[in-house]
Amino acid sequence: MKTILATIISSLLIISNLNSQELNINTKKANVRFEFVSEQTRGTVSGLEAKIVLNTDDLSKSFIEGSVDVTTLSTSNKMRDAHLQKADMFDAKKYPKMTFKSSSFVQTESGFKAKGTISIKGTEKETDFFFKSTKTGLVGTMTVYTNDFNVFPKSKRSDSKVKIKISLPFK
Repeated sequence: MKTILATIISSLLIISNLNSQELNINTKKANVRFEFVSEQTRGTVSGLEAKIVLNTDDLSKSFIEGSVDVTTLSTSNKMRDAHLQKADMFDAKKYPKMTFKSSSFVQTESGFKAKGTISIKGTEKETDFFFKSTKTGLVGTMTVYTNDFNVFPKSKRSDSKVKIKISLPFK
């Protein structure tokens, strides 16, 4: 119980110190992981570029803009990784970045929700990015469906679910 209370207090202190400022994220140590649930495939994406402004006094002034480099997709299988770069998958030559740009922020019980647009392979979709503050940075999660972006389409949309977890350490 003391650990839970200490975590809550430290998170509140970190968040209260964030009032209206651009967060200084260490993008070199940032970590973007994904899990393609139905395929039981896990991997990473690198090359994160991000700008995050968090204004806890007025969340309407908060925003996130970020991108990752499609050519860095890694599933620890070189043949699969090479195929992911091809035109029938992510088409990395034509669409070298995946991007997210928030349109609104709300506070949740455990942190914040940024509603925004994710762009993958030239297709944009509205999605929610949930994140919370930790002692060392921010941790965020979102869910996307590959069918929405014509990447490895499945007969059922639910089979194209990809869970994404992003760790954004402060500098």
